[in-house]
Amino acid sequence: MDLKSKIAEEWLSKPRMVCGIMSGTSLDGIDLAVAEFSMSQKKFRMKFLNHYYKPFPDELRESLFRVISEKIRVADVSTIHFAITHLYANAIAEFFEINKKVTNKIEAFSIHGQTVWHDPDGRVIVGINVPSSLQLGSASALANLTNKPVVADFRSADIALGGQGAPLVPIFDFEFLGDEIENRIALNIGGIANVTLLPAGCTKNKVSAFDTGPGNVFIDMAAKRFFNITYDNDGKIASKGKIIEVLFEQLKQIPFISQSPPKSTGRELFSESFFDELIEPYLKSGVPPENFITTFTEFTAWSISENIKLFGVPESKIIVSGGGSKNKFLLKSFSRYMLKARLIKIDDYDIPSDSKEALCFAYLAYRTLGGLPGNLPSVTGASREAVLGVLAIT
Repeated sequence: MDLKSKIAEEWLSKPRMVCGIMSGTSLDGIDLAVAEFSMSQKKFRMKFLNHYYKPFPDELRESLFRVISEKIRVADVSTIHFAITHLYANAIAEFFEINKKVTNKIEAFSIHGQTVWHDPDGRVIVGINVPSSLQLGSASALANLTNKPVVADFRSADIALGGQGAPLVPIFDFEFLGDEIENRIALNIGGIANVTLLPAGCTKNKVSAFDTGPGNVFIDMAAKRFFNITYDNDGKIASKGKIIEVLFEQLKQIPFISQSPPKSTGRELFSESFFDELIEPYLKSGVPPENFITTFTEFTAWSISENIKLFGVPESKIIVSGGGSKNKFLLKSFSRYMLKARLIKIDDYDIPSDSKEALCFAYLAYRTLGGLPGNLPSVTGASREAVLGVLAIT
């Protein structure tokens, strides 16, 4: 047995506590989730321990919006890359101050990093088609700021093998949400919405998962543009408006929605400039501002349901997580499109909705340190399984 295999075997020999750190496409803040993972007879177990949330300062949020939507200097990208790392470290320090009992028990951190670019289909440069994805946040800097090992850069290996580099949550869904008897669908509604299709008794190579299109991204843009708030709390504004039918039909024609998996997307497609193009024809026609939020919320509900009808089994138990799971109007609209489905909040499975993605990347780091692959080629389109991420140590 080589040294790498010995280290992996030792890692998997007993329960390990890992802290996952996630900042997603909503650009709202940082989620930390701590769990203890173990493996027995090839079955993985997870014990959720704690969660902490730290909102992004307005200055950083605005800087990230500029990185994503504008042409800016490399110097600015470099500064934000390290700034967000320091914010991760500050969030960890605050969490440790509140939860001193876990400070010395956490054996590694896992950071997804902040995605500012995702182009798995690639662009041609020097005669080569080069797919790429960029997440800001330095593993090496964070390892030295926290004096703990850090696993990061989870998408690159899958992309190098011809995959989309996303979604990476499905292996977590498969291990902890799948069932032998019933068909299940794990639905996460963040800035972008995604689903994991888990047929009853499915094996890893039968799992399908993909992004369905916008989750909260257009809703949040409309909330900011028309009401100067970051999101529509509980869908209260959407519930007061009416659908702009012409805009709704236009949204339905977006090619990504009906595109076959594997597929992944982000703010590169569902951008602020695209949002501006969509709303511009209606700005001078006296359309009530709440109607925009109603229309974009309805579109999110429709686009998720359309993907499930096209590529999944509508008669499934749908386990909902993410910020959108708190939007009552959105869930009501989605339920109307999915009459044969049963909607369940992921909290009913002892997985707090706000913690799910951070827990997923904690689990991916646990697999990485155990020498286990973290991608599902049936999901991403990669040519083979791969151990994901890089490890930074002090």
